[in-house]
Amino acid sequence: MKIFIIAGEPSGDEYGAKLITALKNDSPNLSINGIGGPLMEKQGLNSMVPLNQIAVMGFGEVIKKIKFFINLEKRILRFLKKNKPDKIILIDYPGFNLRVAKKIKKISNIKIIYYISPQIWAWKEKRINTIKKYVDILLVIFEFEKIWYEKRGVAAHYVGHPFLDIWKPGIQNDNFYKKYNINSEQPILTLFPGSRNQELERHLSLFVESALAIKRQVPNLQILLGLHPELKLNSQINDEIIIVQDNPLKALEISNAAIISSGTATLQSAIMETPAVVVYKMNWFSWLITKLLVKIKFASMANIIMNEELYTEYLQHKATKLNIVNGVLKILNDKAYYDLLMNKIKMLKQKIGAPGASNKAAKLIEKV
Repeated sequence: MKIFIIAGEPSGDEYGAKLITALKNDSPNLSINGIGGPLMEKQGLNSMVPLNQIAVMGFGEVIKKIKFFINLEKRILRFLKKNKPDKIILIDYPGFNLRVAKKIKKISNIKIIYYISPQIWAWKEKRINTIKKYVDILLVIFEFEKIWYEKRGVAAHYVGHPFLDIWKPGIQNDNFYKKYNINSEQPILTLFPGSRNQELERHLSLFVESALAIKRQVPNLQILLGLHPELKLNSQINDEIIIVQDNPLKALEISNAAIISSGTATLQSAIMETPAVVVYKMNWFSWLITKLLVKIKFASMANIIMNEELYTEYLQHKATKLNIVNGVLKILNDKAYYDLLMNKIKMLKQKIGAPGASNKAAKLIEKV
């Protein structure tokens, strides 16, 4: 079987790699082309471009690279005409993937599977018409998404969240502590500034300054900086901060608190039962457009699922050192607040379901 798969973000690379592994269980000679990152490439993907070239977020940021994306779409269509895969799998990344789906269907009847559906319940609901017309099978990772789509006449298959297939709690914690000289008896704060270069540029200095200010009030605090393996630091980091790039999720797992860029990591931290504050900044043009189009109250998935501010969000002008410091100190020092937060995190985990998403998705894809 030949498949063509597109994942445009680091989280999509993680989940795409797990999906490829599941597909290869029944099809060991699977031929895999498309776009993805190093994790998918390890599973046999031949990627047309490096992931960091397409992992951009925000209207202004996309406009800067519009010529690149137009040329990439043309390359994809030429490849598909020539090589004719059996199936096409699109993972999240809706701005690009839905445009590509539309163009693919104009030249071919290849079945298109959308895995990890676009969050059109949050914004751009009109994209549902594109999904109806050009997507053959829709696989969703939250139960409420299945309900939302089916109310609007779109059949959706709920498979569960693939992060539950990736994260194995407590494995090799002792080795991790030893490798990074971490004292498990003292408080740990992990910084997750984002998985894209633009997020790192906007968030890193703010996260570091906030963490050092917290450490002045909690002297035995250990600060970890979790970085995606593909990211490169362009500046020196304070010696008091431990950089973890080989296993950033382990850093998040062992923490007492975290400062997280809004995105996939917010839900990952909840699954790991690591309390956090959520921070996000973008350029003002992108922020203005987002405020006009987005129709939900919260930015982080943990809060969206619970329909309340489980993790305090500091977005754009609220993303200040003072706010972040106060938010983290409340987690570390206010036991009543911490206990309430942990109870709600446990309730959230019950809503997410059980492992097995990757295998369920693979079985459904094989049937298409």
